[in-house]
Amino acid sequence: MNDKADHRNTLVHDFYIDFFGGLLPGLFVVVLAATVLISSGNALCFAISIHYDPSASSKVIPSLSSEISQWKDIGLGPYGNLALLLVVAYVLGSIFYRQDPNLPDFRSARRIWRNLAGSNEERRRQAVQPTKKSTHDITEYDSQFPYFFLYEYLEGRGLKRLTKWIHWKGRDKETWPHRTKMFINLLKIRLQFLVPEKCKEIVRNEAHVRMATSVWYAARWLIMTTIISILMAACAGWLLSSRPPNQTLLNIIFFDFLVGWIAFYTKFKVEKFIHYLRVREVVYVLEMADFAERNNISLHPEDFVQPPETAANQGQAVN
Repeated sequence: MNDKADHRNTLVHDFYIDFFGGLLPGLFVVVLAATVLISSGNALCFAISIHYDPSASSKVIPSLSSEISQWKDIGLGPYGNLALLLVVAYVLGSIFYRQDPNLPDFRSARRIWRNLAGSNEERRRQAVQPTKKSTHDITEYDSQFPYFFLYEYLEGRGLKRLTKWIHWKGRDKETWPHRTKMFINLLKIRLQFLVPEKCKEIVRNEAHVRMATSVWYAARWLIMTTIISILMAACAGWLLSSRPPNQTLLNIIFFDFLVGWIAFYTKFKVEKFIHYLRVREVVYVLEMADFAERNNISLHPEDFVQPPETAANQGQAVN
């Protein structure tokens, strides 16, 4: 029975991660990028044909709706094209999914830090703070996960009981060697092994972080795509400058700018909350680990850190 439950939890975990972290961001990019590139590309090809073949001046730029209506008759048919779209979206989304989450997290943490410029007390309670006293802004090194000032964050939020899991302090450089990027992942592994039925919220939080990271990278990629599309549409407009204004071309340029604004706005909004998502994920894992310990489900926290004197003694014994 436990094996079936573990298998079911694994399937749910994989579905959450793949769907929210990969497929959705991939569809977001593929649909919008393909639309702006195809419409602007068609407009540019039309403008070139008119520029070098005046006899084709009677032609008109194909509208976006007419192009879309023809897609169902191209390639593998409507269902085959849909399947191909999903495959491409999944592959592209998987690439976004595997990007480093530290970069958007850094941008988000820096934005939060700068917004707190007038509140030094609140800044001292943040999980991300400058690690060098000579700097007054956040760097990528400062925002590395898990955060240097995670102990201070928990203590400042009244979660002192969770600090026993954190074996380093941001204001004590001598403890920094105990900080490890695998710390939270090791706790997740033990929780999923011991209490898999209680890990739904952890899986959901991880999926949200992954989706936000993927969407951030997807939006950045889409911004570059729309810039290319706008340049193509502008070239088409320059080649057709001797003709009366073309409403279809104006619609294409407007749509390119609209997609670019959507991508920029999406990237901006993700930067406003992704750091909170990652911090919340850490707090959830620590709370579950602590509550499991209080209910006699030992996660063996002593395994996560080795006192310096113990390590030195073991090193001498080996020598």
